[in-house]
Amino acid sequence: MKLAQGPRPLSINAFAVILLVIAAANLIAALLDVPAQEDNLRSLELGFDWNRDWTIVASSAWFTIELIPIALVWLAASRFARIFITCMAAVKAALLAANFRALLESPTILAAECIALAAVMLLYTRAASRWFTASKASHAAPA
Repeated sequence: MKLAQGPRPLSINAFAVILLVIAAANLIAALLDVPAQEDNLRSLELGFDWNRDWTIVASSAWFTIELIPIALVWLAASRFARIFITCMAAVKAALLAANFRALLESPTILAAECIALAAVMLLYTRAASRWFTASKASHAAPA
């Protein structure tokens, strides 16, 4: 993996910052109220005996998983990560639409999810598209 060279466009920086803030806020919320997070994980009915330690591990792992595609976009201008993030955003949009009435009772969650979707759209601004194209060309050029 080669690192992207040169300055990142504002839209790429905004994308990374927005999603990092949301991911960090989710981790902090989980760690500040571990019993509530434990209950959330139990409600998934995964057949796992959740305790405090496993809840902290799972929350930290989820944070790390969220960071990987963000880092791939920001550090390496990964077109695969851009497409992957877009596919995950499409799934998220479908879930938001299907659960919209229930999400109206949780305006903070609804707002965060909508902001995350807007951040993904920043990957498709003209400046971002030029940056991905230029990074691809510089990766293909012999060193």
